[in-house]
Amino acid sequence: MVVIRKKLVPESLAAKITYGKINKKNYIVVHETDNDRTGADADAHARLQMNGNNRQASWNWQVDDKEAVQSFEHNWACWAAGSDKGNKEGIQVEMCVNSDGNYLKAVQNTAELVAKIMKEEGIPISNVVQHNHFSGKNCPSKMRAGKVSWSQFIAMVKTASGAVQQPSPITDNNKYRVLTGTYSTIQAAENVLDVLKYRFGWIAYIEPDGARWRVKTGTFTGIDAAKVGAKKIETAKLARVTNIVGA
Repeated sequence: MVVIRKKLVPESLAAKITYGKINKKNYIVVHETDNDRTGADADAHARLQMNGNNRQASWNWQVDDKEAVQSFEHNWACWAAGSDKGNKEGIQVEMCVNSDGNYLKAVQNTAELVAKIMKEEGIPISNVVQHNHFSGKNCPSKMRAGKVSWSQFIAMVKTASGAVQQPSPITDNNKYRVLTGTYSTIQAAENVLDVLKYRFGWIAYIEPDGARWRVKTGTFTGIDAAKVGAKKIETAKLARVTNIVGA
């Protein structure tokens, strides 16, 4: 089952970029981000929303090949579907298409998330629709082009619906940090720091380790979130070794 976590936008900000808590939750609307830049994964898009999106847009979920991150509870009517009905009756799910991700795994994770939302909200599969359904926009574009067809995706949702289970409540509220291995020069550490801060949108620091240097992230809540962060660093080839420590 796809890893799920919450990174909810504060209500003071949410009120400025949504219609408010008026979502009728009749549909699940599937989108693709169309952002294929390296690092443009679910965590990056969740941080974009948390920090105040510079576009007049918002969405409830973002999903990549590793996790699904929730930015708004389902009762928030986000600005994503391109029509009044789509925005005020749809739960918006953005699937990431970053070039360093596994598209097919992201599709599978999205199908599992959609199946979970269907079960929670009592939404029939006939009301799982594309962004195109409401606005005519070519979205989700890769899926519409047949990389994975819409009918294949719906079949994946049906399969996941038969297997989906309610996740156990998250009980790990402990804080963790990810430490990289050491670098021989501070410039090498600064290069990694720049990626973590400006591409991933993370809080991060450099700290000395004898004559060498390492990079330390800000805190993650729960060991699963920390493991995802560590994996992201390794996948981006920023460090050969990562360690997770309590904060």
